[in-house]
Amino acid sequence: MNKTLILAAAALMLPLNATAANSGNFFVRPYIGLSQLSDLSADTENLGTVDGSSRINLDSGFNAGIGWGYRYNEQVAVELAWEYRTNDSSVTLADNTEFSDGNYASNMFFLNGFYYPQVDSAQWSPYVGAGLSWMQEIDIDLEQNGVETSLSGDGDIGYQVFAGADYQLNEQWSMGVELRYGSTTGIDLKGEGNNGRYKDLDYQPTTLQLGLTYHY
Repeated sequence: MNKTLILAAAALMLPLNATAANSGNFFVRPYIGLSQLSDLSADTENLGTVDGSSRINLDSGFNAGIGWGYRYNEQVAVELAWEYRTNDSSVTLADNTEFSDGNYASNMFFLNGFYYPQVDSAQWSPYVGAGLSWMQEIDIDLEQNGVETSLSGDGDIGYQVFAGADYQLNEQWSMGVELRYGSTTGIDLKGEGNNGRYKDLDYQPTTLQLGLTYHY
């Protein structure tokens, strides 16, 4: 995964990116980043021999997505985006059964708003923003000795806030770096082919990502 992210970051350094200062333009913005999630505790049912609190330890992961939007003027833009995110996980159930492998992953859609403050720079365009998220699917896989137990859910609503900066490379392309925090809480996951259930899970990733924007 680290090699993939390094290659992606190198590709983003190519002289391609959109003019953030242009107004009245549509834009397309693919991006990739590093995903960080805090460890979790949540109640389970029908997982293991005892119902109760389960511990989920989460490693760093990655996200990738693409956004399509419109720049109304020099200061305001909106975007509709799709994103896939995954973090490796290990789980200890209430009966101390351990699953050393697995992942906590999601497909999400966002409706984002951007605000670009005026700055004295011909190439840099810093911005802040916020958005609503809709969970198209979220799942956790518990793997042990080649056997996988999966639980999933969908339809939850959350939010995100972010800040970043675009660097103009030419009239159509810019590249940018962005720091994001998102939160979706109270998620219930139901077993896929099993009777297991996770109750009241949180999903609160912090992301450092790179992106390209093409304005047209």
